[in-house]
Amino acid sequence: MTNNYYELIMNSYEKEAGSISSPDWDKCPRILDSEDVVLDKDFTYELVNGRYCPFDLGPHCVRLVNEELKELLESYAEKEFIEFIPVIIKSAEYGDRQYYIVHFKKIYDVIDEDNTVFGPTGSVIKLRVDYAKVKNLHVFNSGPYINDLIVSTKVYKEIKKRKLNFGVSFFIVYCLNKDKYVSKK
Repeated sequence: MTNNYYELIMNSYEKEAGSISSPDWDKCPRILDSEDVVLDKDFTYELVNGRYCPFDLGPHCVRLVNEELKELLESYAEKEFIEFIPVIIKSAEYGDRQYYIVHFKKIYDVIDEDNTVFGPTGSVIKLRVDYAKVKNLHVFNSGPYINDLIVSTKVYKEIKKRKLNFGVSFFIVYCLNKDKYVSKK
């Protein structure tokens, strides 16, 4: 039996979905989870080539969410380990909007070492999460150099129900070892 989780990724096939960029990438923050965040006051994000999406990856793979998705994630996340840093996204066509950088204050130890496929350098090729480590989590990350955002099936369904999935795809992250921890009746 499997228990799935979902990584949010940008849907590049959504023709109307824009992307968040910057005229000066060097000034944009390079944010890694579990590290202090320092924002250069001169950086600018801007929407290009389409409409705003609830979730986007900005320069340097910074996770960005709109107000509605922020509120949903906040309601399910471990509040002491996540922060939402406000930023303005500029758009001449659609107007400026408030967005939030999703920053985890820690790296969650969730990887199922036995079932994850690693590359020769130790990089993760196919992520599998350990049920014992994720069973009580609904919003989390998986590693220090991957700005991933993983949600439980419950949050995934809520995102779809609230129609916050425009421009968003969901990559399944499998949890293969649930049977070791859940007894059958």
